Amino acid sequence: MPVTKPIALPRTTVTAAATEHLRKEIVCGSLQSGETLPESQVGEMLGVSRAPVREALMLLERDGLVEFDQRGTARVCEFDLEDARELGLMRMVLEPAASRLAAQRRPEDGLDAIEENLRALKAVSRLDDVTRLDLDFHRLIFAAAGNKRLERAWENLLSQISLVMRRFHESLEKRGRTSRVRDLTVRAHTELFEAIRSGLPEEAETLARQHTTNWLSEFSQSKAFAPQSDE
Repeated sequence: MPVTKPIALPRTTVTAAATEHLRKEIVCGSLQSGETLPESQVGEMLGVSRAPVREALMLLERDGLVEFDQRGTARVCEFDLEDARELGLMRMVLEPAASRLAAQRRPEDGLDAIEENLRALKAVSRLDDVTRLDLDFHRLIFAAAGNKRLERAWENLLSQISLVMRRFHESLEKRGRTSRVRDLTVRAHTELFEAIRSGLPEEAETLARQHTTNWLSEFSQSKAFAPQSDE
């Protein structure tokens, strides 16, 4: 095969690694809301050039975690209660539909994966593990639903949902409600899984809607996004 000109391959590996690192730092709170992300400083921190940093920040902007000001400087998005409510409403639309489809399809490998997730959830005691397994439970349902566009819609919001859920769980942890959160999550997820495994689409859809509605209600009553007091 004759080669007349070298091909400039995209820096997918470096960009992907930078994107994933920054995403984790934002979601876990190490990079805080409103914090600026100058490309030179981020590049120095990650040991990479500014080009893949810029690409990573643009990907994170698409994920809803980063925004650019008029000068082109990136900063971590600030989420308020209304943002969290909007995400909750999106969950109320997407998750019941996925649960219904999963109950109709009931793929054996998908059911096994969801059941394994439930076993792991029952065994954990830290809220960050509850958060991780909670999100993974819903990811597995979307995978079992077999609708790629529905699954992609969920994945496009996953980073924002992860951040909001982490903030929510942290607010509950400060009030000593770790075991209660885990137990309520186990109960709700078990009921939903049984409906999916039993091939009951309408019941699965109803339970998923109740689950997301309850989550939105509890979140709205929590102090996860309450204004900070100056006192």
